[in-house]
Amino acid sequence: MSKKYSELSFKLKYVDNHGTAQGLFAQKGFANEEAIILGKERLIYEDIANSTTRDNRLILAISPTASLSKKVSNQLINEAALVLEIHQINALDLKRFIDRINSKKQAEITKQQFIEAAEGHLFYTVNCPECGATINLSRLNKTSYTYCRFCETIFQQNQDLMTKGSKYRTCDECQMFDRVQGYTEFYFYFLLIIYGYSFKRRYLCDNCADKVFWKTLLINFLFIVGIIPSIWIKIKSLMNRDSELEELAKANALARIGNYQQADVIYSQLYNHYPNHPGLLMNEGLGHLFGNDGLGGAERFKRSLGYCSNYYPVINLIQKIQSTSQQQTNNTNNNN
Repeated sequence: MSKKYSELSFKLKYVDNHGTAQGLFAQKGFANEEAIILGKERLIYEDIANSTTRDNRLILAISPTASLSKKVSNQLINEAALVLEIHQINALDLKRFIDRINSKKQAEITKQQFIEAAEGHLFYTVNCPECGATINLSRLNKTSYTYCRFCETIFQQNQDLMTKGSKYRTCDECQMFDRVQGYTEFYFYFLLIIYGYSFKRRYLCDNCADKVFWKTLLINFLFIVGIIPSIWIKIKSLMNRDSELEELAKANALARIGNYQQADVIYSQLYNHYPNHPGLLMNEGLGHLFGNDGLGGAERFKRSLGYCSNYYPVINLIQKIQSTSQQQTNNTNNNN
């Protein structure tokens, strides 16, 4: 579990729409139990809807009802998020500090709402053993596992960790549960007397990293300086896999092409070490869905929530499927 602090000092730079940190010098920042100080600006926790990190950058999703200073408002990306490049401390430590305080404040508000509705006995929370955030489980069935939406860790009722979200979570690209790592996508170009390079950071599962490897290798094929970073993507995607989940990438690759018969065999083996893991059940369900077995997919999504009632990746997936189905129905009715 991460260390707990009563306050944190750090330095920061705002990041613009192009991903570039602004200014030569970093501003001083400070976070305590009441607010986050960004230079001379004050940001209260109630204005933060969500947070995540990418390397040393902290992304704060801002609530639509937030009341921000003009200076902070001008730094918003797409009028929805602040991106800060954090120095002197780990951005993840700052995120977890924010999440602990924010989740506790939100839980206190929710508890009061339950009490006012004479339903105080239904209010129920647990603390994540990995990041310390408060997880609201009110009105949900008590299940074998709990999902922390703040750090994406999955843990058991006795607080034993099943999978740490810092390593295993849903992939940004394919939305499947797998090992996710940061990769640098690098391209080198040479046009007569003009040459240069471009790169960007991406956070991918092992399968998606393999696709990026082939893409960068083909584009950089004529230039050794470009091939080396491409090969490193492949090596990194194969290194240091946990022995108990070594076949997960293979199972996911089969599931993504709808070959659920072969994928299910591997998932069954993985359940020996991770029984009824909600992320594995979701992947298995996606395999059936991609293989045009909707009933099989739905059954596995149901099992996933049966073992982890607050597993948001499956909840969000079901909502998207229902929304798409409703939209298709509406379009059909309109055409008729």
